[in-house]
Amino acid sequence: MIYPDKILAALDARRADFARFNASLIADCALYRGAIDRLKSIDLDELRRRLATAESPGALPTDEFDRARSLVIPFGRRWSNHEEARSWARDTLLGRTTFAADGSQILPTKDVSVPVAAVHVAWFENAHTPDGAYTKDASFEVLAPGEVTVRPGSTTGFYEQAVHFRRYRLETGAIKNYMVSAAERGIDPSRRPVVFFDSLLVISFAETFSAEQRALYVSEVQSLLDTSLATGIPLVGYIDVSFARDLAVMLQSGLGLPESQHVHDASLLSPRMSWGDRTPLFQCARSGILASYAKQWQEGIGFLYLKTSGDGQPSRLDVPLWVYERGLLDYVVDTVRAEVVAGNGYPYAIETADATAVLTARDREMFYGIFQEFAEREQISLRIARKAISKAMRR
Repeated sequence: MIYPDKILAALDARRADFARFNASLIADCALYRGAIDRLKSIDLDELRRRLATAESPGALPTDEFDRARSLVIPFGRRWSNHEEARSWARDTLLGRTTFAADGSQILPTKDVSVPVAAVHVAWFENAHTPDGAYTKDASFEVLAPGEVTVRPGSTTGFYEQAVHFRRYRLETGAIKNYMVSAAERGIDPSRRPVVFFDSLLVISFAETFSAEQRALYVSEVQSLLDTSLATGIPLVGYIDVSFARDLAVMLQSGLGLPESQHVHDASLLSPRMSWGDRTPLFQCARSGILASYAKQWQEGIGFLYLKTSGDGQPSRLDVPLWVYERGLLDYVVDTVRAEVVAGNGYPYAIETADATAVLTARDREMFYGIFQEFAEREQISLRIARKAISKAMRR
């Protein structure tokens, strides 16, 4: 238990640090927002020349930015109430299949003497037909002791990264399986499915991993991108709250601004956007993890920001550039907008997959109860710590 007065005292002790951070953030945001206004008066060929000389320009403008000459493309629709918005969403999604997968895991614990872990991945396919047909399913995998026991040099006692990667692989595998099966069934080019990936396609989170683990994640996401391209099914990497800085780095590189780690794309864009507005598509030219991708995908992933709430910051969408090159970007973005309306602020497909995949405390208790019965049946020596039993009883 912690005490409110002690929390407040600890915060008061760092008041000056927070004040300095806030002042620096306000000043940097003002500088970068002013640079956004200057973009309209800069020759685009000159901007491209400047970005071409930068080692890591963050983002590169596409032809869509050339036409817009602005960082905000208005949605152009306004509704007087939510029912009108939902009506538009229903009409937009009618006949368009959306698909999403998500997962959760049970990590190994020292409270159980036999190392064991599990991964649960669920998916949701919504055909958006008048009869409301949909498919919701899941898979469950157990990781045995040999897959989760400690590796040499580790201090955690368990190899938890193996569990996280298994979940990632099962999530991408569910999406790839859907895309392949949908393509085999035949796709109406005017009503292509849109697949949601609850992560970005530029996986900077993997930069902190070992070279071996990083290569595994890059291989998975590239396989996902390859399958999307081969099947012609658009793939959207969706993040509701993004702290990416690709556009900020582009402004810094192209307009000679001082570097600021405080400024993020979404915070720069938010005051200029209303619900449904988006940015033009940019090619991601971020430093780091992209260098590990094959050449095709180093230069083949785009991104944009989409305002999906009235008062929040815009969400980030990563999209393979082939989607834009084939004229499908507006179709995909409208699908995302409609899914957000259906999901009351978050894409309904992802929301439903997440709700199906989540493992509650009761689910975990059930898993260990079944595992205990399995161990007794198989005559496996198993001990569960008294602390864990006591904790479960208290909760």
